[in-house]
Amino acid sequence: MENNFDTLFLDRDGVINYKIENDYVKSVHEFKFIPGFINVIKDLSLLFNRIIIITNQQGIGKGLMSISDLNEIHEYMLNTINDNNGKIDKIYFCPHLESENCLCRKPSPGMILKAFQEYPEIDRNKSYFIGDSDSDMEAGKSENLISIKVSLEYTILDWFNSL
Repeated sequence: MENNFDTLFLDRDGVINYKIENDYVKSVHEFKFIPGFINVIKDLSLLFNRIIIITNQQGIGKGLMSISDLNEIHEYMLNTINDNNGKIDKIYFCPHLESENCLCRKPSPGMILKAFQEYPEIDRNKSYFIGDSDSDMEAGKSENLISIKVSLEYTILDWFNSL
């Protein structure tokens, strides 16, 4: 059977963990996995050749958190995922303010393009982008990724169960 799955791109807030309304996840204590994510990441890790997180982190640009704070959050997230037999191959983040109009902040596809540079073997036709916002969908579709929008009502677990 041919493998129809290559790379899974995931947004972080709203896909892996809960968003905080009108705020940012600024510390490990504020990071809460969305129910079912830890269970499904194990299966997704077997299905996809690689899993890459693409996340806007404007809280850094606003001075509400540091890159060190973000690294601590990501270390906790990765350790928890690894401890539950899942894997994340790489995390790309954009620390810039929306007003800076940088090339990496979604909906711009800059972080996706960086992944294509670092992983030239990625097959776009077999790669997915899962996010919870219109800017996620715009970024994924601009690079011809199969783009799936999730929410608290239709989570990544629901999507996986529909495959």
